[in-house]
Amino acid sequence: MTRSLLALSLAGLATAAVAQAPPASGTFDDFAARARGRMMMLDADHDGRISQAEFAARAEQMAGARHGGGADVDADAAPARRRDPSRMFTRLDANKDGYLDPSEIDAMIAKRFARRDANHDGTLTADERHAMRGTTAPQQ
Repeated sequence: MTRSLLALSLAGLATAAVAQAPPASGTFDDFAARARGRMMMLDADHDGRISQAEFAARAEQMAGARHGGGADVDADAAPARRRDPSRMFTRLDANKDGYLDPSEIDAMIAKRFARRDANHDGTLTADERHAMRGTTAPQQ
């Protein structure tokens, strides 16, 4: 009986430990690695850079998901909410060669991290991460 209780207690502790895994590290390196990985998912031809067509294709895919998952999104249905991917791409393409290369992607990531790191300590706290999502951190 005591062995059963001990086994159940240990199983409960293990489950609680897994459920309360620490949040992802908020260092710039961790933030940059995740952001770079997400950006490079746009690189459909795997040439190490993102073309304007690759960037626009992902924007269209995201717009379709936001508007019910259909590929045929009415461009005039919500013009105020619809982002222009070509404008964003032009802003990110610093050397104007028609591609986002690793240095341009890294510059964008550094700028985003700096905007989110409110106290400029090089780490994103839980409050800063929630603020960038527009949510509030849960109270413990």
